[in-house]
Amino acid sequence: MRLFLIALCCSLAAGAEERWIDVKSGPFQVFSEAGDKPARETLNELEQFRQALGETLGQSDLKLLWPMRVLVYKKQPPAPAGSIALGRDAYMLALVDRTPMAPETRKQLARLLINENTNRLPAGIEEGLVELFSTLEVSGTHITLGAPVPPAERSRDWARMHLLTVDPAYSGRTRVFLSNLAQSPDMDAACRNAFEKKPAQIETQLDGYIKAGAFGTADVSGRALSAARDFRAMPVDRATIALAQADLLFAFKKYDQAQSAYSTLHGAEAAEGLGLIAAAQGNKAEAKRLLASAVDSASKNARAYFELAALEPEPAKARPNLHKAAGLNPLWAEPWARLAALDENPAQKIADWKKAAALAPRQIEYWQELAQAAARANQFSDAAKAWAGALRAASNDGEREQIRAKRLAVEQERADFEMAERKRQQEAEAADLKRVQDQSMAEIHAAEAAANRKLNPNGEQVPAPQMWIEESNGSAHLEGTLERFECLGARSRLVIKTADGAAAKLSVHDTARLALAGGDVTSIACGPQKTPRRVSVTYIAQPNAKLGTLGEATIVEFR
Repeated sequence: MRLFLIALCCSLAAGAEERWIDVKSGPFQVFSEAGDKPARETLNELEQFRQALGETLGQSDLKLLWPMRVLVYKKQPPAPAGSIALGRDAYMLALVDRTPMAPETRKQLARLLINENTNRLPAGIEEGLVELFSTLEVSGTHITLGAPVPPAERSRDWARMHLLTVDPAYSGRTRVFLSNLAQSPDMDAACRNAFEKKPAQIETQLDGYIKAGAFGTADVSGRALSAARDFRAMPVDRATIALAQADLLFAFKKYDQAQSAYSTLHGAEAAEGLGLIAAAQGNKAEAKRLLASAVDSASKNARAYFELAALEPEPAKARPNLHKAAGLNPLWAEPWARLAALDENPAQKIADWKKAAALAPRQIEYWQELAQAAARANQFSDAAKAWAGALRAASNDGEREQIRAKRLAVEQERADFEMAERKRQQEAEAADLKRVQDQSMAEIHAAEAAANRKLNPNGEQVPAPQMWIEESNGSAHLEGTLERFECLGARSRLVIKTADGAAAKLSVHDTARLALAGGDVTSIACGPQKTPRRVSVTYIAQPNAKLGTLGEATIVEFR
């Protein structure tokens, strides 16, 4: 009986130690083995942090691409405390009870929220915001912004954002400033619109601000939350917390431990975890088998469908899983990017790249792919907008210059292709015309041969026709003074002043066939003749009213 009571007490103690509770709000879910108070306080700090950053950015409800699952341990957790990493289906974070959230944890959270809710901001502005929020202080609904970072970490970027968010002369307009920068990296316009100052003026004031070293704080409006009233604590069953702990191990690449943990569980989630580990370790066949098992078990994890599609070599089989992944996580751009890469239809490819770029506006590659796809489809307006999106996604002048260079290269390549295509088409049309001409000549020669056989059945030699030279060169003559030789392109024209003072005009169809005689004359210069000379011209009398000529000149003899 005594041994039984000891065993029972040990069992009850172990059960008490393993009791976890769960609280949720927004994108955050907190599991705690340290009781409900640490869980509520942690959740409140996360929500107030999200509120304060959103207030500064001018956005009311900052999203996360993946929910964040936080495990609060009584003692040291099985993964690095205070670090955030993507697990099976959520960002994972482990904390230790009664240990304040570290500045580095706040930095990681700030980067996630900024990256996933705003267009690209200048690198110095973003880094200054991250450093500024690393010291955010939360006490209930009271939020204090601007507590100084350690002196060694007081960068100019931090000081600039401290000035703009804490100093009353600027703080009320900071959201306008950041909103302007999210639309365009033009610092001059952003400063002018928000503060009615030039960047150089602010930088000069910043020099004095840093030198004075009097960094105060400012209160930020928090959410009207009561940690005790608004966060409902619920007990967590063993399977749920075991899955969360396995996800934590997976997030921090402790694959052997995570595999052991997932292997003790059942259902789609366990298959997802084991499949993602197999994929991370390069075991494609095993990953495909496990992820297919999870999908067949009605998985609700977008990553399972996405990774299964990535392992599928046939686009027709991959597409349904990518569409399912996009539906399960509507904030995720990557399924649309993968679909665009698989699409052969130009219109569908452009539509998918547009969705990907809209969901992940910081991804330069998505904008560039969209621009190139639109250009190939001759949708030049959409291509121009996409290149502008790529420029907005750049974080510095160097990246922007690379994008401009790539745009020029792509447009030059397109111009070269179009020129080559026009040349190819012209050559094809010329070849087709020659084919028709050759075919016509062959038919004419065949008809001539048939007629000759009919007229000369014995095959006797037919005498060649004779042409007198007068018939070839013309029988008309004209004398006078050559005043001008008008070069008109395909045709030219002689202007000769005759004895009666009239200007007679004769056309020259081909200057190479115009015979010149008399003295050492070998050619006639275009335009008025410097020294008008008397000439005798033989021509074929064929008046042309349009050209105003008497006929076609064949011989010009200089007197």
